[in-house]
Amino acid sequence: MPNYYDIYGFSEQRDRKTIETFLSYFSYIEDNENIEKQEIVVYKNEKYNTEETWTQITTLTEVIDFGLQNQNFGFSFYIGENLKQEINHIILTFTFDGKIIFGISVQKDRKANNGKLIDNYDKALEIEKIMVELTNSIKTSIQFEYPPSSDEEEFDRDIEIWRNFNKEKQNKE
Repeated sequence: MPNYYDIYGFSEQRDRKTIETFLSYFSYIEDNENIEKQEIVVYKNEKYNTEETWTQITTLTEVIDFGLQNQNFGFSFYIGENLKQEINHIILTFTFDGKIIFGISVQKDRKANNGKLIDNYDKALEIEKIMVELTNSIKTSIQFEYPPSSDEEEFDRDIEIWRNFNKEKQNKE
C-alpha cells in the first residue's frame, strides 16, 4: 500500500465559490456529485460545545451546504474518485472555528523515467503553491500520513510538529 504526503491549506474562505474552485481544479467535480450511502460525522467537541451528529448525504452539494450552514461544526470529507492526474485524495475539513482546511494527498514516491522510485516531495510543494492561489490559504503544511486539524489552534501546533520534517525535505532538494 502506498504512503502519502498530505498537503493542507488553512483558509478563512469557507464559501461555496472557493470550495468549488478547489474541487474543480483537482477533480472532475461533476463526476463526484452523486454519493451513495455516506454520512457526515461531527464528533462531540467540548471546546466548541457540539454534540455528536450523523447526517446522511447523497450529493457533494449536500456536503458543502452542510459545512456552510453549520459554521461551528467540524468534520472531514474525503474524495478518492474522479481526481485529476497524480492526485490520490481530496480532503475537505470544515473546522469547528468556522474556517476550512483544503487537503490533497499524493503518493510519497513516483517512478522516474529509469523505473526507479524517487521521492515525490516536489509534487507536494507544487500543489502547496497552487492551493494557496486557489483558496487564499493563510497557512500551509505538508505532512506525512497525518489527519487534518480540527481548528486553527490545532493547525498551528501541527505546523510546528512538521516544521523539521519539511526543512529536512527541502534541504534534500
